[in-house]
This record gives sequence, structure tokens and C-alpha cells, in this order.
Amino acid sequence: MGTTAYHEHDDREKGDMMEPQVIPHAPDELVIHTKDLDAIKDKNYDVGAEYFAELAQRADAHEIMAPWTEAEEKSVLRKLDMIVLPLVTMSSMMGGIDKVILGTSASFGVRTDLHLVGQEYSWSSSIIFFGSILTEFLQSWLIQKLLTGKVFSFNVFMFGIMTFATMGVKNAGGLQAVRFILGMFEGMNTSGAGLVIGMWWKKEEQGVRTVIVLNTLSSVVNGLLSYAVQFYTPTAHLSRWQLLFLITACISVTFGILDWIFFPSNPTKAWWLTERQRYIAVARLTGVQTGMVNTHTKWNQVKEALLDVRTWLYFLISITLNIPNGGLSGFYSIVVANLHFSTKQLTLMNMPTGPIGWFAVFFWVWLAKQTRQPLLCAMGSVLVVLKVVPHSNIGGSLAGLYIVYMYWAPYMVYSQLMMYRNVGGTTKKVAVFGISYLGYAVGNLVGPQSFRAKEDPSVAQSSRPTPVISA
Repeated sequence: MGTTAYHEHDDREKGDMMEPQVIPHAPDELVIHTKDLDAIKDKNYDVGAEYFAELAQRADAHEIMAPWTEAEEKSVLRKLDMIVLPLVTMSSMMGGIDKVILGTSASFGVRTDLHLVGQEYSWSSSIIFFGSILTEFLQSWLIQKLLTGKVFSFNVFMFGIMTFATMGVKNAGGLQAVRFILGMFEGMNTSGAGLVIGMWWKKEEQGVRTVIVLNTLSSVVNGLLSYAVQFYTPTAHLSRWQLLFLITACISVTFGILDWIFFPSNPTKAWWLTERQRYIAVARLTGVQTGMVNTHTKWNQVKEALLDVRTWLYFLISITLNIPNGGLSGFYSIVVANLHFSTKQLTLMNMPTGPIGWFAVFFWVWLAKQTRQPLLCAMGSVLVVLKVVPHSNIGGSLAGLYIVYMYWAPYMVYSQLMMYRNVGGTTKKVAVFGISYLGYAVGNLVGPQSFRAKEDPSVAQSSRPTPVISA
């Protein structure tokens, strides 16, 4: 007994099925493989189906494609978690660090050195997302059509190059131009991670990997680097903020190179797996009804994505929950400085924000199960701290600022986790992930503009959006 050939579930139309050939001894839950490789390619089947067909032509096909043991699958999963997961996680994290490093550099005189006045700093923080919006769908399309690993690694490499270029800017125009181009390469970060997770791990495995990949621990790395930079004595040729950009750029370039070497486009291309392990890595995903990857654009899936109400719910969630992110990324250091902490204290106090947001994801999952009202609970805590605690209470104000970072939890739980796990079909994933990221970019564009140069950054308009968004 067997099932039909492996392909994306969105396109199971009449006439798409072929006469299959059963591989002897294959377990019932596996697909029926076919030796008609040309027919599979003509019908735009999933990459997994093409791989199965190629294996079926080999003399040792029965040995490679024999049923596997639980121990074999665990061994494959362990390799994926030891190689792919760290690379994707660190690459995604570096995208976050390169993005928010401007906010940290504000403590080291970047606004003074570049003569930023009025809203120029706010727009320098926001403009990165104009670049992301411009290339988001193109980046997602390239990841689908070309070699996923190579596209991903090239973009990570360019994170570093553009961060390095920031060291040489002399004014607001130069800073904004470099930040815009940086955004063009970072457009693939979130949606690209979603496509990668879907092609390497089973549905029940994707949740925890998504939380790991899209973590907010970049603040810890950023804080440690910023603290270390303060022990450097600035010179006429290299200021502290320039050194911070230099170190971050080198790390991004390094991970871009590592991605190019070790990060394959999909499990069928993983050179660090044996042929048997590659087969298991692909075949164990045959029950995942979201597909592995298909390089062909299917316009019916684009239409389905546009007409699906959930697509636009993900879009709205991404906008509203990322307005705080946009403001805090660029202005956190300035806000805390107004609480009269030293620069060294400020950089260390930035470090807890990431772990708070990350651990809040796990907390909100538990809270949702217990009360079914997690959003109301979080909204209440934010309202109390921001509107009741007086500004003179430094400890309370700082605690309130930390609580604001819990916004990441509902964004992850109600947007990213649900979207990554439930959207099927590669083209539909590209469309839905792209629309969701568009919302992410819009929210981050709006956030910095809630901070006005003429106002005290720790009060007034800077605090207004957060309780509203939390609701």
C-alpha cells in the first residue's frame, strides 16, 4: 500500500497524477516513487519528488530507500540542529544587530559626528524598511527560484558589507543612503527564515525552531560589544561608534561565508549528510502538508494567498505589534539616557531587553492556555507602568520600559508561529510571508516617527503608541 507521488498539496488537480511505481519494502506512510523523472519535472512537482525519482534510477535504490529506524531519524535531526539551525539563527540575529546598531551608536556620538538635526535621526532609523519593502517580494522569489542557501548567504554577507560602509558616511544623506541599501538585503530575513524552517523540519518540530531562529537575543550581543567598545580610546581616524560598526560588519561577513560553505539549498543538497541520510531528511517530510520547496511559481497559489483572510490578519498583526519595535530599536539608548544612567550602565541595561522578549514568548504560550486572555493581561501591565509610575521613579520607569519588550511574544505566537506552520505551498508561502513582512516593515517605519526631536524622548509621544498597540 502507498500514497501518491510527493508534491505540494495546493495543486492536487485531476490529470496531475502519474502511474506510480512502488519501491519494495517502503513503509506505508511514504510516497510511491516513480522513475519517470522527466514527467515529474514537466508537472512541476516538489523538489522532493524529483529527488526520489533520481534515487529510484540508481542500482542501490532499494538499500538507500529502505525503511529507516527511529535512531537513524534522530541522527539526521541531530545533524540538522547542529549545522543548519545555528547558521540560520546567527544569520538572522546578525540581521537584527546590523539593523539596530544605529540606536546603540547614538550613545557614542553618531548624531553629533554626522550633524543630524530634527527628524534626520528618526528617518535614518526608519529608512532601512523602505529598502526592505522594495525588495521583499523579489528576495522571496529569488529564494524560491534559485539556490536557497546561496541567496541566503549572499544577503548575510552584504549585511556586513553595508554595515562596514556605514563607517565612512559623513552626513545624514550618506547615512540614509547606506541604511536604505542595507534594508534591500535584509528584506529576506524573516520570510527567508520561514521558508528554510519549512524545508528542513517537520511541522511538529517547527515551533521551537522558529522561536530559536527568530529570537531577540541580539540585544545581549549588541550590549556586550557596546560595553567592550567603551574601553577603546577614540582617535581622529576611528571613533567608538565606527569601531562598533566595524566589529559587527566583520561578524556578519564571517557568517555569510560560513553560510555559503555549510548551508545547502535544501536537504537533497546537504553535502555533510550521507545519501541515506539525505533520503531520510527528505522522506520524513512527506507527511508535512505544507510542502518542502517548489521552484515553480504557481499563480493560483498567489491568488489563494490574496483571498485568504488569514493573510491580512497576519499583515495587521505585524503592523500593530512592530510599531513599538521600530521606535525602541532606534531610540532605546536615548530613552534610557534620559533616566540619567552613564553610558556604560546604559549599554549593560540594554542587554535584558532581548531575553525578556524571548522568554515572554514561552510565558505567553502558557498564559494563553491558562486564561485565554493573554493580550488583556499584557495590556494592563503596560498601561499601569507607563501611565501610573511617575517619571521621577527611575526604577519603575526602567521596569516599564523592559515590560514593553514583551510585545515580541504576541507577534511570534499569533503571527509567525501560526503562519510558518499553517501555510502550505511554496508560492503561497512566498506571498503570505512577503505580505506579513510588509506589515512588519510598515510598523517599523511608523515607530521611529512617534519620537519627536523637540520632545523629551522618555515621555510624551514616545510613550503614546505602546499601550494602544498592546491592546
